[in-house]
Amino acid sequence: MTQEKTAPSPRPPAPLKALAGEKPPAPDWFTKALEIPVERGVVEVEGASVHWKAWGQRGAPGMVLVHGGVAHKDWWDSIAPFLAETRRVVALDLSGMGDSDHRDAYEMDLYTEEVMAAGRDGGAFDAGKPFVIGHSFGGFVSLATAVNYGDQLKGVAVLDSPIRPHQEQRRSSPPSRGGFTYASFDEALMRFRLLPEQPCENLFLLDHIARQSIKPATRPDGSEGWTWKFDPHLWAKLTYNRRAPDELAAALKTRVALFRGADSVLVNDEIWDFMRETFGPEASMISIANAQHHVILDQPIAVAAAIETLTGPGWG
Repeated sequence: MTQEKTAPSPRPPAPLKALAGEKPPAPDWFTKALEIPVERGVVEVEGASVHWKAWGQRGAPGMVLVHGGVAHKDWWDSIAPFLAETRRVVALDLSGMGDSDHRDAYEMDLYTEEVMAAGRDGGAFDAGKPFVIGHSFGGFVSLATAVNYGDQLKGVAVLDSPIRPHQEQRRSSPPSRGGFTYASFDEALMRFRLLPEQPCENLFLLDHIARQSIKPATRPDGSEGWTWKFDPHLWAKLTYNRRAPDELAAALKTRVALFRGADSVLVNDEIWDFMRETFGPEASMISIANAQHHVILDQPIAVAAAIETLTGPGWG
């Protein structure tokens, strides 16, 4: 008896492909958020230039925002302006991503130094200890920063970063991505996808972050082209010795808050329960409704409101 093989489902088209390079309409609140003044700067960390941008007044209570893997600081453009009404908010590009330099090798401990250096250079420490907020891979960077420098922080918040049992943690690097050079900016733009892939109703945000993800490059034939800003070999060049979850929780030197998208495929109910057990009752835990892994794109206003409330004077 033979079994018929089921053909794999076709991969859905890239979400911006149908727009053919045209910008989708954006709501007024986002247009106004982009009009809020920002300060930009660069700080050198261990031989690499690390770029940052900041909102709000220097001297206000500080916050540092850390993007996800192969993302960049502009992912926070729909959230940071709301937080900056009463804070100095700094978002950085980790090395190998965004506008920051690529390295021959990347280390988690070095990423924590970049967070601290960009935060200080951008003014997040001017009023004392800041909060550090990280999404996805940036959440792991934030936790590592809480281990290494937690006594200099007011707290960390982690957005949809799955903390799994030690035996279930990733043992190998994700596959290399990027590296291809496109003939036109629009061609690259129409190839943009989220990782992991998911639907996202806010196409105006996808379009915004995609446009900030592309840089000029020279094609193999010598002609001008466009490629992704991130280092295509980043994961293969990253050294990351993961702690067992209970050891990580015990090593934190500051308060921690855990966020997830309620519909996240990475932080599902089973993992969420494990994280609750691991970090204990002292950890604040918040599920954002109608959001998947890319919670800051799915529900930016809800995330901003939750962070605003959580990091107010009452927490901790």
